[in-house]
Amino acid sequence: MPHVEYKELKPLKLKGATTIVGFPTAGLVGSIAASYLTTKLDMEMVGYFASDKMPPVTAIHEYKPLPPLRVYISKKHKLVVILSEIVTPISLSGEMASSILEIVKKLKSPLLITLGGISMHEKEGAVYGISTSEELVASLEKRKQVSRVKEGATTGVAGLLLTPGTIKSPVLALLAETLEEQPDPKAAANVLNVVAKILKIKIDTKELEEEAEILSKATKEAVLHSKKGKGKQLGQMYG
Repeated sequence: MPHVEYKELKPLKLKGATTIVGFPTAGLVGSIAASYLTTKLDMEMVGYFASDKMPPVTAIHEYKPLPPLRVYISKKHKLVVILSEIVTPISLSGEMASSILEIVKKLKSPLLITLGGISMHEKEGAVYGISTSEELVASLEKRKQVSRVKEGATTGVAGLLLTPGTIKSPVLALLAETLEEQPDPKAAANVLNVVAKILKIKIDTKELEEEAEILSKATKEAVLHSKKGKGKQLGQMYG
């Protein structure tokens, strides 16, 4: 019996829709970007994933309790977003990836994009691209939308989705340069700007950039106070 089950709230009928996956990685970039995308594009929640092996967590947004691993659609933009606000246990990564791929196959998605963060410590504001399609990532690099990763590794669900041959459609991982220690809305904005260019849609990232500025100022103040021996604790911006 599978440990991961998809609970359908409304029929997932959107053939040919691009699928975007955002899970919590470094800087929580994937989760922040995917959640922001569903809000800005006014997407509709049509289902969620459940498992008795997942952490017992319920997310709260706009006063409403929500399952932490949700599926949204936008008929207008022909887009499906799968987002998670909890870390998938390693033991469930395989089943979770398979469940996502089943949706991708059902939709006959022409492209699967995963969003996340990475700490390469090479170029501030960079977005890195890794793909099962050499032609796709080479094209994005040529247009200076992404940088390439020569050596490294991706893990968890996103890593499994990049396994060559899992689906016929190309899989593209977009990883924004980020700090691992704290939520990074600026990195989320950077990765969404690339998504907007790929999908040829408008995504206003102003609010994310403003949150990044607030967080940056708060962090600097905390460091300043800690140096003066006045420890200051930052509140959580993302729960």
